[in-house]
Amino acid sequence: MSEEFLDLKILVKEMIEGKIQINKSLIITSTDRTKSEELSFLSHVLKYNNVKKETMFVFLNEVLDVFNKQMGRLMGNSNIQKYIDNVKNDWDDLSDILFKEIFSEEQVKLMESLIENINELCRRFKEINTSVESNNVTDIVEEDDLVDRMDTFVKSLEEFNQNIEEMISELNRFEGNLNKLNTCLLLDLSMKNKELYLEFNDISEDKNIPENIQNVFLNYLLILNLIKKQIIYYKKTIKKVSEIAGNMEKHTASRKITVKSHDKLYMIQEQEKGIESYLNNLID
Repeated sequence: MSEEFLDLKILVKEMIEGKIQINKSLIITSTDRTKSEELSFLSHVLKYNNVKKETMFVFLNEVLDVFNKQMGRLMGNSNIQKYIDNVKNDWDDLSDILFKEIFSEEQVKLMESLIENINELCRRFKEINTSVESNNVTDIVEEDDLVDRMDTFVKSLEEFNQNIEEMISELNRFEGNLNKLNTCLLLDLSMKNKELYLEFNDISEDKNIPENIQNVFLNYLLILNLIKKQIIYYKKTIKKVSEIAGNMEKHTASRKITVKSHDKLYMIQEQEKGIESYLNNLID
C-alpha cells in the first residue's frame, strides 16, 4: 500500500506552529484513499522519516533547537510576551520558560559508541577466559603473553569506566538543569487559547498570534518530556553497562592471580601492593 506521510520538515513545522498535537495520533492515508493508519508522532518519524532509535535523541535535540528559535520569535510579539508575563506572575516565577541547553550530536554519538563498545569488551573478555581455562602454565612465554593481554584488557576497562563516569556526570548535569524548568507554567500556557491573549491585550485580532498557540506550548512541553525520558534511558543503560565492565575487571584481575599463582615473586609483589593500599587508606 502506497501511503501519504508527512515529510519530516513539514511534520516538525506543523508541530512547532501548533497545527498538530504530538500527543494525538496522526492519520496516514493510502494514495488511493482506501486505507488509513493511525500512528503516534514517534512511530511516524521512526517508520517514515528515517529517524532511528539510536538517532532519536539527536532528532529531539534538533527539534528543541528549532523550537526555541520559533518560540523566541513568538515572544518577540509584545502581545504574546505581555500575556506570558501575566501568567508568570500568577506562578510567582519570572524565570525563562525555555530550555536552551542542547545535547550535541557528538555527545550522543559518544554515548552510543560507549554502549556499543561493551560488546567488543565482552568478546575480548570471553577470549581471555577461554585462554585462561586452556592454559597449562608450562610455557612461560605463552603465559606472559596471556598476562599482557589481561593487563591491556584491564587498562581498556579502566579507560572505558572513566569515559562512562564523565558521560554520567554530563547526563546528570543536563537532567538537573532540565528539572529546574517550571513545567507547571508551560502546562498552564498549554491551556491558554488565542482568545485569552487578545482579551488580555484588549485587542480584537493579532494575526501573528498562532490560532492554536496553546498547542505550541503543549508540543514544546511534550518534546522536553521526551528528551527527559531519553536521558533516563541512557542513564539506566550506561549504569548497566558500567556494572558489566566492573564485573569483568574484577574477574580478570582474579584470573590473573590464578595464572600467576605459581610465581612466588609475583605473589609477594601483589601482597605488598595490598598492604601499601591498606596503609594509604588508613592515612586518608
